[in-house]
Amino acid sequence: MDNAQLWFSLLTSVGVRMPVLIALGVAVVMLADAPAGRVRRVARSALGLLMAAVLLEGLLTVLPLLLVVQGNFDAVAALGNSMGIARFMIALVQAGAFIALAWALVHGLRQQRAGVAAKGR
Repeated sequence: MDNAQLWFSLLTSVGVRMPVLIALGVAVVMLADAPAGRVRRVARSALGLLMAAVLLEGLLTVLPLLLVVQGNFDAVAALGNSMGIARFMIALVQAGAFIALAWALVHGLRQQRAGVAAKGR
């Protein structure tokens, strides 16, 4: 594998994840004008965790290629179990971030509904 193939693999790995990163960036921008408080802080933290998880997934995809280019085949063979554990940990982080986003959404909607109900009285 030469440098051109390595760069192509790296760019492909980043390119595949780009739509998700853009969506997460848009979500962060949408939170910019939300009222300050615990709900916004939790939502921003969850989005940050999701961004980090997407970037770590990309790194995990490219890591074996980097080891092959370096000729470190023993490390590639030993990487199998570690990669499975790392991917599982990333999935746990993503699940927690999705739960935090759902909590923020539900809490924000409940606050909005309470505000609308109070105005109607």
